[in-house]
Amino acid sequence: MDLTTKHGLVLLDQLKRMRESEHLTDVVLVAEGISFPCHRVVLSAFSPYFRVMFTCGLRECNNREIFLHDTPADSLALLLNYMYCSDLPLTNSNVQGISIAAFLLQMDEVFTRCQLHMTENMDASNCLGVYYFARDLGAEELADHAHRFLRQHFVQVCQNEEILELEAHQLGKLLTSDDLNVSREETILDVVLRWVSHSTLTDGEVRILHLPELLRKVRLPLISPDYLKEAIRRNTALLSDAECLEIMNEALEATAMHPSAAPRKLKLRYGMETTDLLLCVGNDGGGIRSRYGNFAERSFCYAPSTGRIYYITSPRYGEALGYVCAGVVTQRNDIIVAGEAGARRMARQKIMNVEIYKYKEETQGTWEHLTSAEYRDSYTLGSVGDTLYLIGGQMKLKNQFLITNCVERWSLQGGPWRSAAPLPMALAYHSMVRMNDRLYVIGGRSPQVK
Repeated sequence: MDLTTKHGLVLLDQLKRMRESEHLTDVVLVAEGISFPCHRVVLSAFSPYFRVMFTCGLRECNNREIFLHDTPADSLALLLNYMYCSDLPLTNSNVQGISIAAFLLQMDEVFTRCQLHMTENMDASNCLGVYYFARDLGAEELADHAHRFLRQHFVQVCQNEEILELEAHQLGKLLTSDDLNVSREETILDVVLRWVSHSTLTDGEVRILHLPELLRKVRLPLISPDYLKEAIRRNTALLSDAECLEIMNEALEATAMHPSAAPRKLKLRYGMETTDLLLCVGNDGGGIRSRYGNFAERSFCYAPSTGRIYYITSPRYGEALGYVCAGVVTQRNDIIVAGEAGARRMARQKIMNVEIYKYKEETQGTWEHLTSAEYRDSYTLGSVGDTLYLIGGQMKLKNQFLITNCVERWSLQGGPWRSAAPLPMALAYHSMVRMNDRLYVIGGRSPQVK
């Protein structure tokens, strides 16, 4: 520890002790009736809000007590602890209260940390709450991330209680989106009916009044007639309302007129139409010349059904891979590649590894580093379920590179690499395909036997 760091820690520790003993404290913050004695200079150092308050001639300059009416006491206590101790224990239960307090007190660093925590801990059970919270607070980047997440995971979002707590206009606006990742419109109808049946004693009748307008947000002709009939039979809210019954009958008539397809004016949602793509994740040595004068590093997808080409960010962009050796698309459609680290990353590493990256569409097409494995080359990468396999290739054994039958596996949930059953023979430069949850190794080169 250098002298400057040690000096700062001593100062921080002494300020903490002085606050605990209320020595030289010159202001008392009051939130929800709880008093917090502290030092104006410390508050001013961390909060522009307090700095302006104490230096611009306002009444609070001379007041001993300052009342913070919009700040929860528990959040204020944690922020003061952060100022004096640098410790900020964020949890899913306290992060929104702390971020509101940090926003009001203009503590940008804390506010940023709170947003990062909410982003990293976002899931289907809380993304809706995070979205509306961030939107109301003006945290546009967090709101955009949460909105993308809830659209992408809408089926899982519908299985959680949070969506049932929305107001009618909020749910209606969500259901108008073409970007909801649902494979069947039945999911949308189900969540509407669950939302209505989730009524409390105070809002039950009001929710039922919103049912017709919400039904019009559902693309009912995309739902099978049998499912619509069953929904009518099992939901008294549909049977007891003439307008709702008329909407459902119109949908049944539409599906009867178009038994094999929905009316053309109805647009499919994002997850209803999928296209098989061929992926090309290339390296140096060929391709279309880019505007920078060298060979293009952008990877692309080709849709055989339409002949169209779509571009994705190359794993060679930035500090990811310098060379792509192998790749695989998992059964969950995750694109994963393996190769050697780029020059800038290698400059910070002592040894060369196999670097594994995953394509992240939800973060605007970036590549996320998953894990590293012991170096080898001329291998293949396979996947079954949530498990990756590094198969064969050349590895350094006894100070020389030898073709190997070694197979290692790694769970996409995390953890160490583990040995798997070896190949029946040593192979390099081979290919691999997956079919019916089995991996098949084809071709390749084996060591010459003398």
